[in-house]
Amino acid sequence: MKKENKILYRLKLSPCRPTVALLLAGSISLLACTEQSDQDSSPSITETLLSSSPPPAARVPPGMRALNRPSPPPASATEITIDNMGEDFGDPDAPIAILEFFDYGCGYCRQFHLEILPALKEEYIGPGQVHWKSMPFIMGNWENSVDASLASECAGKQGRFEQMAGKIFEFQGEWKTGPDPKVALEAFAVSIGLDMDSYRSCIANDELLWRVQANTNIAQQFGVRSTPTFVVRDYGPIPGAIPLDVFREVLDTILSEIGPISN
Repeated sequence: MKKENKILYRLKLSPCRPTVALLLAGSISLLACTEQSDQDSSPSITETLLSSSPPPAARVPPGMRALNRPSPPPASATEITIDNMGEDFGDPDAPIAILEFFDYGCGYCRQFHLEILPALKEEYIGPGQVHWKSMPFIMGNWENSVDASLASECAGKQGRFEQMAGKIFEFQGEWKTGPDPKVALEAFAVSIGLDMDSYRSCIANDELLWRVQANTNIAQQFGVRSTPTFVVRDYGPIPGAIPLDVFREVLDTILSEIGPISN
């Protein structure tokens, strides 16, 4: 009997602690990509009751249509947990752990990755104060995000996730709305020096699409409705691309609450 892959999502959110909540409240407006909604164009309850026609089918966002296709399972039976999904940066034993959910098609995610994350890597992640986990998922607004996410997973298989993610965000306009995003994404793969036979096989066979699907399931279970969203361990979620100075203040406040770190 074939053993099924056991999926475990160890999801436990903590409410945002007052000190961090006060820092965020009133200091920023929400700079985030949100789920598209057809609510304004939906018929009223009265119109629906008076109509003899069946109600229209619920709209499936284009990204979810592209994502919800059969995909090969993992090569070996595995437990899918937060720990073994996403891409990790920094010391796993760092005092602060942050899980970032983003969609490659989101303009605010692009802004964060190009303008803010590099500074956080230099000031907090590199020195061992923050362990960062990036988790690309499909929010649904952009169909081509599925191809972009799969490309980054296939690059990650060769140890080039960060380089591919950088290209995808830097040249977002080249793949986001075009009819064939794979052309631009393959050019990115060439530019970062991937083994192209391995990359093309990974893409053609949807080899790691299960990871994109699993990331999306995890994001949904966390209740993520906008991107980027940052889940800070023991402090809760922070939605939106908050400015660098505010992010620094949040991290410095948490570090001061934790106190000196013994080696």
